Order: sequence, then structure tokens, then C-alpha cells
Amino acid sequence: MAESRNQAEHVVSHEDGWAVKAEGAEQPTKVYENKQDAIDRAKEIAQNKGTSAVIHTKEGKIQNQYNYSS
Repeated sequence: MAESRNQAEHVVSHEDGWAVKAEGAEQPTKVYENKQDAIDRAKEIAQNKGTSAVIHTKEGKIQNQYNYSS
């Protein structure tokens, strides 16, 4: 199993708004009402971990990706 610190952070639609969820995690890290807040947090986590932030549309398609790996 890969170390969680190397896994991307995903912003996905959630029943309560938008969730920031580590790749492979069952539970979201946090849920936000506002998508931009979720994107900002996912980017911050990904930057700290040296991984990627993957932003999804409400339908689940990849909308954007920010890569912070060195």
C-alpha cells in the first residue's frame, strides 16, 4: 500500500457541499459549503505533501489538476 502522504487530494461533490478527500480514503478530510474553499484547502494540503490536487465537477469528471510534486 502506498503511503498516504504521496496520494493526491481530491475535491469532490458531497451531499453537504464539496469534500476534500485524500486518494483512497473512505472519509473526506473536510466538507465545505463553497467549492472554492475546498479547492483552496486541497491545494494547500497537496502543496504541503508534495502531491497533486485534483478538482472534479459535480458529475465527477476531472475539471482541473494542480501538481506540486518536485
